[in-house]
Amino acid sequence: MVPWLIIINTKPKTAHMKNLITSLILFISVVSGFSQDLNYGVKAAYTRPVHISNVRMANKMIDINPGYPSSWISHYISASLSATCNGTIMKAVSADDHLSTEQKNILKTVDMGSDIVVDIKYYTTNTVTGENNEELMHFVVTVVPEIEAQYLGGHQLLTQYLKENAVDKIAESTSKQLRQAVVRFTVDEQGEIANPQIAVSSEDALTDQLLLEAITSMPKWKPAESANGMKVKQEFEFSVGNKVENQALAPFGAKMETGRKR
Repeated sequence: MVPWLIIINTKPKTAHMKNLITSLILFISVVSGFSQDLNYGVKAAYTRPVHISNVRMANKMIDINPGYPSSWISHYISASLSATCNGTIMKAVSADDHLSTEQKNILKTVDMGSDIVVDIKYYTTNTVTGENNEELMHFVVTVVPEIEAQYLGGHQLLTQYLKENAVDKIAESTSKQLRQAVVRFTVDEQGEIANPQIAVSSEDALTDQLLLEAITSMPKWKPAESANGMKVKQEFEFSVGNKVENQALAPFGAKMETGRKR
């Protein structure tokens, strides 16, 4: 299952609507007399995912990062890799883009949802002076399950729940100046909501509390699964505000479903 994202463009008073379909997303723009849009949505909490089955079998950096530029790095200094295993951050170093035994062992026991942090030190040659210059390349990937968690009832019912229990309850006077807020939460192995917390505050205490309560009270989800059918936890983010900055972060493209306040 590909990562999905639900974004809703909504305003208190709506005049008319038009649809625009692109190759990656479905987006509905709602035009009204309200001067500022109010957007809200849920997405998986990562920007660059790698399936856990690929991580377990990785032998080279390119196996965990398909965009790794192995063709133009010829003189390595070191390649460090760190990740969380059983709640403890582990780190190991290799000589180049081939994973060392210690690095492979880390990846075989990495926690679901862990970030894999890689720092590559290498030389580039100055074509004018012939001198070698030390460079650093840094990237982070997040370990994700093959089958991601899903809201029971699908995207449409999730949209409805967010609208009725969060967005519609935000006072119009507050929504006009609402700064984007983000609530991070986990869907655990039983499909229950766990560890909801404000990752980015709206700077309005009542709104923050409202958003937390809506996520905490959310109905059960279908939990994520690994390739062998094991249920695993997965983190998500619920965002609401006048600007959805993380809209472009859906890694493989995303389907957006819409609604409006009535």
